[in-house]
Amino acid sequence: MFVEPAQAAPGLAAWARSAQHWGFRFAVTLGTSLAVFAWIRGDARLKQLNAAARALPLRPPLFVLHLALILPLIPLSHLLYGSHTVQLPFVFLVALWFCFALAATVALCLAFAPGQLWRGASSGLGMVWAYALCAAGLGAGAMEWSQRLWAPTASATFGLVRLVLAPVLPTLRSDPVNLILQTDNFAIQVADVCSGLEGVGLMLAFCGAWLFYCRRELAFPRALLLIPVGLMLIFALNVLRIAMLVLIGDAGFTDLAVYGFHSQAGWIAFNCAACGIAIISRRSRWLQHPAARTVAVTRNNPTGAYLLPFLIVLGGGMLVLAAAGPYTPWSVLPALAGGVALWHYRREFATLDWGFSWRGAATGFGVFLLWMLAAHWLKPADAEHSIPAVAAQPLGTSWLLGRLLASVVIIPLAEELAYRGYLLRRLVEPDFAAVRFEGIGPWPLLVSAGVFAAAHGTLWPAAAAAGLAYGLIVIRTGRIGEAVLAHATTNALIALAVLLGGHWELW
Repeated sequence: MFVEPAQAAPGLAAWARSAQHWGFRFAVTLGTSLAVFAWIRGDARLKQLNAAARALPLRPPLFVLHLALILPLIPLSHLLYGSHTVQLPFVFLVALWFCFALAATVALCLAFAPGQLWRGASSGLGMVWAYALCAAGLGAGAMEWSQRLWAPTASATFGLVRLVLAPVLPTLRSDPVNLILQTDNFAIQVADVCSGLEGVGLMLAFCGAWLFYCRRELAFPRALLLIPVGLMLIFALNVLRIAMLVLIGDAGFTDLAVYGFHSQAGWIAFNCAACGIAIISRRSRWLQHPAARTVAVTRNNPTGAYLLPFLIVLGGGMLVLAAAGPYTPWSVLPALAGGVALWHYRREFATLDWGFSWRGAATGFGVFLLWMLAAHWLKPADAEHSIPAVAAQPLGTSWLLGRLLASVVIIPLAEELAYRGYLLRRLVEPDFAAVRFEGIGPWPLLVSAGVFAAAHGTLWPAAAAAGLAYGLIVIRTGRIGEAVLAHATTNALIALAVLLGGHWELW
């Protein structure tokens, strides 16, 4: 029996697609609302339950069971959302997927705390459930309502881009009905997803989180002005991004415009805008609370040492991809610059335990197997991922060696210091350097793994499992060297799969 893909099928498949689409958003918003409202409430009983849960050791068998239950979700999702001839009814596939997902969630919860504590926490929340359900409903509904703004916002973006380009491109032609901008050499269509609303939503979330994080330092209500400033800034940068895309394509660099600049310029613009908002809020005396101006920072803050190498690799990679496109000899430079930053700050990491054992290598091997399985289903190889032309150039050998050095040494060090060394501990205490890995509870582990997963795009299920595995081995052993070895082992095996097996899509 041929089962039509869920994204195209009517009837029950359409209902399942809608339930998955909006149900996931509702669940995420509900979980976030519960955590925030419970934290604000500060209930003594909830604090006691949290302390009791943190005092209990993690139960590895249940955590392994959780990972085992996640694995079937990969092929099941492929069957639901791909075009395949199968002998299973669609209703059965949906029910099977739901059962595995529910069982995996329960196993993960029980791995961190027994059911008695979870039931106590659920009953202790009381009316927080009602508030969180309302917030989740409004949040999921707001996402749907915002989509109705895409078309008019795309039209406004189209008009502004045309105004920006008209003085510098005499050959520019426009189609207001289809939102097409065209020159003699290049043409684009300003689709709904190019309206800038996604960037506006990201900036709104960032500004809200930043205001909450700096609530003791900023002067309210004037600090709320950062929100409209940030939204206008990111919208203006999106207009400039599309205008630059047309200029680059019209100049004859079509591949660079399509495969490099188009995919990275949006993230670069958001990062620049977010950093600008953060810097302005910290430097402006008008936005600072009077009491915060008198606080002198007397001790060394190691945040930069833990984050700067990773930010250099990430930000530099975006810039190189936007300016030169994928697979160029320049693509290894950001990682090498990150390596220089790691060497510069090496004394800041002397207090960490860099010891390792066979556990790190075994963990890395397990993550590699999961990564390849996820890549098989979620990131199939295609013609675009054949051997890159740069490998055949005179600098091809140097490029390959640089990629190997970056993948196996620099990136594992930079990412583990950022995600496990900083974020995992920063979620526990502002003075993260004083936090011992062994005392970290489940929530920092889950959040840090979620952020790690979000940074890996299509392969986020495997990245989430990797983030949990790397974080768990640090918490269990207290040695960041174990996580670095695990990460390096995974990346080394992936590099072998790329070079020996031709899986260039993984690079």
